Amino acid sequence: MKRFKKKIAVITGAAQGIGRRVAERMAEEGAKLVLVDRAEIVHELVDALGGDKKVLSLTADLEQFAECERVMAEAVAKFGRIDILVNNVGGTIWTKPLEHYQESEIEAEVRRSLFPTLWCCRAVLPHML
Repeated sequence: MKRFKKKIAVITGAAQGIGRRVAERMAEEGAKLVLVDRAEIVHELVDALGGDKKVLSLTADLEQFAECERVMAEAVAKFGRIDILVNNVGGTIWTKPLEHYQESEIEAEVRRSLFPTLWCCRAVLPHML
């Protein structure tokens, strides 16, 4: 199947795990990809998924709105548009029951798992509308 032929997809948290597998599958189905992660290993995926004509890899701290705006602008500069946003970044920092979390740890969890999704959705809207 080529469900994503002629589609431009931004995938956050793309360096490993679920994000990487989503990227691999979307590449198999014809998408051009913008792979975003805070880990430098995201750059290792470019050749494996089609080379620099089909894949743009970016490192970014998506907990910062300005970084999300930069990512979307670079995606549009490379491919001309964005059709799909996959908000995959996030996950727990500490694995323990909530009653053991300090206030600062809860705030860090929210910054890690909620804000990247909100900021990326907001940053991509002008390009998708």
